[in-house]
Amino acid sequence: MAVAEIKKPSYGLEFVAQTRAGEKILVPFTAVGELWEVKPLKGEVYKPEKPLRLNETHRRKPPCRYFPKCFNCQWMHLKPEIQTRYKINLFEEYLGFQPDEVLTSPSEFSYRVRAFFYHRGGKWGFRKSWIFDPARPLLEIESCPLLPEPLNQTLSRLRDIKFPDNLWGAELLLNPQRGEVFVKLLFLKRDFNLSTAVALARDIPAVGVGIYRGEYRHWERIQTLGSWETEVTLKGFAYRFSPDCFLQPNYLLWESFLSLIRPLGEHRKALELHAGIGFFTLPLSRWVEGLESSDINCESSRYREINLRINGIDNVKSFCLDALRHAKMAKDYELLVVDPPRGGLTRPLVETIIEKRPREIVYISCNLLSLRRDWELLRGFYRVERSALLDQFPNGYHTESVLWLKLKI
Repeated sequence: MAVAEIKKPSYGLEFVAQTRAGEKILVPFTAVGELWEVKPLKGEVYKPEKPLRLNETHRRKPPCRYFPKCFNCQWMHLKPEIQTRYKINLFEEYLGFQPDEVLTSPSEFSYRVRAFFYHRGGKWGFRKSWIFDPARPLLEIESCPLLPEPLNQTLSRLRDIKFPDNLWGAELLLNPQRGEVFVKLLFLKRDFNLSTAVALARDIPAVGVGIYRGEYRHWERIQTLGSWETEVTLKGFAYRFSPDCFLQPNYLLWESFLSLIRPLGEHRKALELHAGIGFFTLPLSRWVEGLESSDINCESSRYREINLRINGIDNVKSFCLDALRHAKMAKDYELLVVDPPRGGLTRPLVETIIEKRPREIVYISCNLLSLRRDWELLRGFYRVERSALLDQFPNGYHTESVLWLKLKI
């Protein structure tokens, strides 16, 4: 057992701490300024055992009975304004400057439009935090405060249905404007029976149910029941999509996010990579003469083309392409907009961007770690003109960040 003082948050589950012996360690579920007795778990990670000094100005009683054993919320023990302050501090630590603008979610609850629940032995839930059990067994969940009520009601109905043991889990999606719920049932390949799966799917109160077969992250859609498409209207644009498309998780910030993403200067031609269903593509089309957009996911790209058509936008060329390939083949673009997955841009893609040197880059990131890495490569050629932080994930450490970069002359 050691005694450690909590120094600062990290971009992760744990907080950075220092023992009385001067050793730097990581301790989860704590707050800055606290003093804890801790015991080693794995590597640099220690488990908080006994508080010797708590920071009550930063803490609150967690408003969920599953915290901290549930892995999905890491900061629910902190007041919402403290969570945002910590995220601003992390932004400055990792990027070297404070954000010019901070957007917070209107509510810390009922904001997520998508959730995945595991199924084991007739029970539904999330994976338990490895801090409490390295095997991460299922933690049975009756409802989640981050989810709108229609998704919690659907989870309750799933618990009433007797599914076979080879059902791995279910992904739930809500269209908050229409109140439509979609359910994806993920069955393991072993002992898969389509007729049984279809019969069970008919009992689920959802607008659409998809039946998938596979394992871990590789799933094949076998059949859908009901509707498998929906639509939302944002900032005057209609967006159609299927449950297989990516959607920004916090619907309470959708319109604010769209208003934020626009170029600082005037540009004739633009390139947008990782464009998805066209969430940013549609409003971006108003700011340039011509735009090329792409995404490696062909389902999302198909819907992006549909959305361009139904909104009467004719100055955008849409492709299903790998980001690097598109960046290499595109010519004479002055503005680049990127919204990569959590891993950020690949090194060859960053090198291609530096070679092409667009006058302005709008970099949208969901991971401060990969954003910092990419910015370190770009900063020799670009300067930051503007920055923003979106606290899109209340009760978790994740942040959404945006940098507007201008080419150095």
